Amino acid sequence: MRVSCLSSLRFDYRNNYVTMGIMDFLKKNFALLLAFALPIVLLCAVALSTYLPSLFLSTNYNFVYTSCTDGSEYYYSYNCNNYLQKRYAVVDNTIVANTIDPTLDSDGDSIPDVKENYTARIFLHDTQKNESREITLEEAQTLTLTSLITSPDGVTVSSHYDRGGGDFFFIFGGGSSSHGYYLTKGASRDKLNLINSTDQYYYRNNFQFVGWVLPPRN
Repeated sequence: MRVSCLSSLRFDYRNNYVTMGIMDFLKKNFALLLAFALPIVLLCAVALSTYLPSLFLSTNYNFVYTSCTDGSEYYYSYNCNNYLQKRYAVVDNTIVANTIDPTLDSDGDSIPDVKENYTARIFLHDTQKNESREITLEEAQTLTLTSLITSPDGVTVSSHYDRGGGDFFFIFGGGSSSHGYYLTKGASRDKLNLINSTDQYYYRNNFQFVGWVLPPRN
């Protein structure tokens, strides 16, 4: 019985000694620990404010967009956007292909667009799967579209430039900068996986939003 009591006392003494040592360490190094803890707390706060809203961002509407090449095998044009604006439009909720004025020079390089060998492509983006697929003009014309930039449920497609690898890692100044398109609603933003968006020759000026597809998905 005495042995048991002594063992218990020794254990309590050691436990108290360790606890006091930890408390003493914390008191002496509080400023140092705080200096390490604050950046971690800040990073967690930034991560939550950046990525949590996108988890709840969704729309019941798909959309159609266009892109184009300049006739070369790999390169996407810097200046397709102006051409695409003239080439396609939504009239009476249907996409139409306009005849290009033979004197039109969208990129101001003294070469008319009709001689630039622009090849326009049409895509349907499934916002639920976040996937795009190329469709023909005839397929696109079977869709009912609204050309309003905002969907009926309040979501828009907008461009955004990530500096230093995105909103989360900009604190460190690391990573690479990139341009992309996003679904946005209020402060929430969710990146779109568009065709060629990961291609090193994909440029911001060869994307043209055409319209939201009506009616919404079931």
